[in-house]
Order: sequence, then structure tokens, then C-alpha cells
Amino acid sequence: MRVTIPQIEISRQEGFLHKDIFNRKEFGERLANLFENSQEDMVVALDAQWGEGKSTFIKMWQGHVENNREKKFKTIYFDAFANDYQKDPFLALTAEIYNLLKDEGEEKKEEFRQKAGDTLKSMARGALKIGVRMASGGMLDGSIVDSVEQDISTMIAEQVDDVIADRLKSSEKDKSALKHFKEYLQIIAEEQGDGNPIIFIIDELDRCRPDFALELIEQIKHIFSVQGITFLLVLNRKQLEASVKSRYGNDIDASLYLQKFVTLWLSLPRSSQQYDDNGKKYLNHALDSMLKEDEQFQNTELKELLIDIVKYKKLSYREIERILSYVAILHNMSSKQGFKPIYQIAMAFICYLKVVAPTVFEKISNKNINFTSLVEESKFDLTNEIKNEFNGIAYMIKIIKFDFSDDTIRKQMIEDGEIDRKDCRHSTQSIFVQVANMLKTMKN
Repeated sequence: MRVTIPQIEISRQEGFLHKDIFNRKEFGERLANLFENSQEDMVVALDAQWGEGKSTFIKMWQGHVENNREKKFKTIYFDAFANDYQKDPFLALTAEIYNLLKDEGEEKKEEFRQKAGDTLKSMARGALKIGVRMASGGMLDGSIVDSVEQDISTMIAEQVDDVIADRLKSSEKDKSALKHFKEYLQIIAEEQGDGNPIIFIIDELDRCRPDFALELIEQIKHIFSVQGITFLLVLNRKQLEASVKSRYGNDIDASLYLQKFVTLWLSLPRSSQQYDDNGKKYLNHALDSMLKEDEQFQNTELKELLIDIVKYKKLSYREIERILSYVAILHNMSSKQGFKPIYQIAMAFICYLKVVAPTVFEKISNKNINFTSLVEESKFDLTNEIKNEFNGIAYMIKIIKFDFSDDTIRKQMIEDGEIDRKDCRHSTQSIFVQVANMLKTMKN
């Protein structure tokens, strides 16, 4: 059994044709209709938690809108995380737009390079490099470009006057450079878009350095916002809001701040219905992809319990992958094809804790927790919802109680029929501790 889930390979031509296990094509088409019918220079943010398949969806969607619908879009895909080693996002974004001109004449390319260069110079002049704020109406709140690196406190009055004078002289020139750049961007969009806006997809924005991520969305608003170019930001909103607070302090209203730059927020849909649960679908898909050819997964109790846990906890697809990796490790460490039901229950619970609640996992492996604390800290309370809808979890909690109790309680549970007798024959050592110790050396 494989320990990792094979990466899904998605070609630009494929779209949603073959690997759309969550049936997101309908949502993708509604998103495309939004861009087609709005015809505005919008910034749309697509929000979902980490590990919810945002990048997979957006690559399918990109192929769909480029190739598999009547009204097609030209798109640009930009992995922000892969580019955040760069000091400033302007050149990275500009390079992506420049690639649209690869089939154009050299004169057109040179004109674009010139306008982009003038804009970059104006931005550099606007980013005055100084170490402390000055009482100058915010004019010198930044840093002096290139030649002046020292702290403003070391500058003499004449130098400060020169900086201010130079900035005032350059102001009109800088405004003109930005105006001409945006006008040229709009011309490119009109020529390249074929009646539809060019969709600039910014992926992995929430994983970037906070300063890079925020400068990027600020530049989108102030520099790249032109008719004919629509931005689609793919991100985790909570994490981006944390980046805002990291840069500007906890007192700032991060949600209100981001509203200045984002026109519309959308959420990537995830079905959690009883008979249409995306978590269950992904677990089945991932487990099947980990099995070797003709290999059968015989631990059916483990699988069904994991499905219950995934549905109840609404685990992310990334968390499901990591849990299954630990299941595969336990599977491969044993010569058995299948485990007894009680061991399967322990494996499912311990692998879940290893990924989602590592502190509780450590307490089990160190034999430093009792039944009551274990259930409370792992947040599997015996609510009516669990009793009525998640029978596997309800029985798991009984097994945990049996495993962590003394002989008197065990005997009573057997007499009361709480525990199946086949799950009672095991050694005096806790099965959950045994399984935890098998994974103890494996790092998250």
C-alpha cells in the first residue's frame, strides 16, 4: 500500500471532464458566467480553508474556461507562493502580462517594457527608505530610494529638504507614468481578450509572506485595475486577515481593510449532506489511489469509522491525506492483511489524533490521560447527534472507555451488552497505547 496519495495531474485542456470528484463543474460554470456577464474590472476572492482543494479546482476551472465552453476566456495563472521570494510583486505580475505579447512584434514589446520601467521608477521614488516616521504629512513615511539607506535621524536638514524637493518635482512625472501604463494595459486587454475580460488568477496568496501578499493586492488595486482585466484571488480569508494584522497591528479591522481591495467574496462549495458528503468521497478516492493494483483494503471497520470521523469533524482533504498516510504506515508495518475490529478502531482513532490533536496523541503514548479527559480533549462528546447519526463513533467511544477502565467497569460493560464480546479479548496493555507507540516516532 502506498504511503502517499498520488498527485492529481490536470492538463489545461481537460477542465472538469474526468477528475471532478466533487462535481464542482456547475459552480465553475456559474463563476465563469459571473465574469462573462459583469464585464467589469473586478477583484473576486475565492475563499476556502487550507487543504480544501482550491488549487485543484482552479486548475480545472482554468482549463474549462479556456477550452470547454462556448464563450472562452484568456487566463493568466500566477502562483504567488512560488514567487514571494521576490522583493516586490510588480515585476512578477508585469512579467505574466508581458507573456501575452509573445506573438506580438518587437516594437509593441519594447513599448510595454518602457512603460513598465517608467512605472517601476515612479514606484521606487515613492518608496522612500527611512527608518522612522517624520512629521511631514506622511510624505516621508517609507524609505529613500537606492542611494539613501541611512536612518532619517542621521540626515542633516539640507538632505531632508532635498528629498522633499525631489519628491515634489517627480510627482507629476510619476502620475503620468502610471496613467500611461494603465492605459496601455487596457489596450492589451482589449486586443487579447476577444470581447471577454482576461482573468488573472492569483493562487496560493494566503501562503505568502504577509508583506508580499498585501503589497500584491494593493498593487492590483492601484496599478493593475483596468477595464478588461479581472482578478481572481484564491485564498484562505482567515489567513490573509492574519497577514493584515501581522503587518498593521492587531487593532486594525482586517476584514474592513480587505474590502477596499476585493469586490466580491465567494466560498468554494463543499457538500456535507448525509448522502453526498465530499469528505467521504475524497477519503474513498484517496484510499483507492493508495492501493496497489489488485490490492484490496480489508480493514472495513477502520474505513467506515474514518468516514464517520471525516463527516462529523468535516476534516480538510489535506488532513484526510495525512491520516491515511499513517494508516498505510501501520498497514505496511504488519504482515497481516487485515486487523481485528478492535485494532481497526484503535488505528482509526490514533491516526486521527496524530494529525488533528497531536497533544492528545502524546498523552496516550505516554499513558498520561484517562478516559474522561481523552473524550473531552479529543472533542468526541456523546451527544445525541453522535448517538443517532454516527454509530461508528458512538461505538468507538465505548471501546475507548473499555480500554481505559479497570476490570470492574469492563465486566459491567460486557454484562450490559455495551461491548461485543469479540472486542473484549485482548492483552492487559491498552490497545490504543500500543497503536500510539507504533506511530510515536513518526513526526507530523
